[in-house]
Amino acid sequence: MKKIIIFSLIILFFTKTQNVFSSTDTFTVDNIEVIGTINDQNYKNRQLERAFRKGFEKLISNIVKREDQKELFSTNLKTVKLLLSNYRIVEESTKGNEHKLIVDITFDRNSVSQFLFKQNISYAEVKKLEIIIYPIVILNSELSMFSKNKFFEEWNENKDFENITFVLPVEDVDDIDFIKKNLSVLEEINLNRIVDNYEIRNSAILIFRYDNKKLNAFMKTKLEGVKKAKKIDFESEELENKESRNNIIRSAKYYINELWKEENLIDISVPSYLVVNTKIKDSNSLEEIIKIMKKISLIDNHIVQELDSESAKIKIKFFGKIQSLQNSFLRNGVEFKILDDEWNLNLKS
Repeated sequence: MKKIIIFSLIILFFTKTQNVFSSTDTFTVDNIEVIGTINDQNYKNRQLERAFRKGFEKLISNIVKREDQKELFSTNLKTVKLLLSNYRIVEESTKGNEHKLIVDITFDRNSVSQFLFKQNISYAEVKKLEIIIYPIVILNSELSMFSKNKFFEEWNENKDFENITFVLPVEDVDDIDFIKKNLSVLEEINLNRIVDNYEIRNSAILIFRYDNKKLNAFMKTKLEGVKKAKKIDFESEELENKESRNNIIRSAKYYINELWKEENLIDISVPSYLVVNTKIKDSNSLEEIIKIMKKISLIDNHIVQELDSESAKIKIKFFGKIQSLQNSFLRNGVEFKILDDEWNLNLKS
């Protein structure tokens, strides 16, 4: 009887996943709002077509690096429609001669990826992201405290990226003392201690030095475990003006999102392969790991190469960086470690 069960498991787990990246085979862009004039019988169709293009541009802005976006924004409407999976009108209203639509639009992931592949453009994995954002403002060599730091008050006034949640730190006396003691060398020293106390693993520390109407800015980021530091040039340098501050905040968010995309690019023309081991602790553990693999968009397919009552050896075909794959497993409750020169997967206890 045991042999029959094992044989059935082999047949089940040798089956290839059906979707290009995961069981979730779509990109969804929510709350696309368009407003137009009622001037003939086809105004609704024109509004929908505007929504489709606006949704496509929003999707491209979120998954493609900035230098590749301009070329894609000129994509003709016929091609954009071919990438659609479906849409849903969330809200429709008319006021006088004005017509408003709010639409949720779903794009087929396979069609989008193939379209970008033909354009020789890589794209980033889409997922919800939380980032600790710590803006340090130094005005004329004096630290601007939390209550006087306008960036804390205004950072989340505009939701520029719906997939990114920017979390501001709480006021901490020890952190403030640490910053004050190192005020002149913040760009050179390790500042991890002011963000590592939070459970959120991604962070961005911004250091703004404003003196004699001149702004110098420096950013330190830690995204998916990758640390980067760089001086940033902002077009606006008037910190006293709220509109200028909003432009700086918006530019900083775009810069962080670009760094995120760089670390999570998927190039479907260059797949990678990895063989992993996993222990079979009970009758459900292997099935659970297979389910998790199907959820991870980086994984194209997998095949069980060896299987016995205690362990399985699985070959994975995936796209993107190995670090991104490792982080995806961790987010889904799977430990991903190298032991004895082999990759091992295990469900977290």
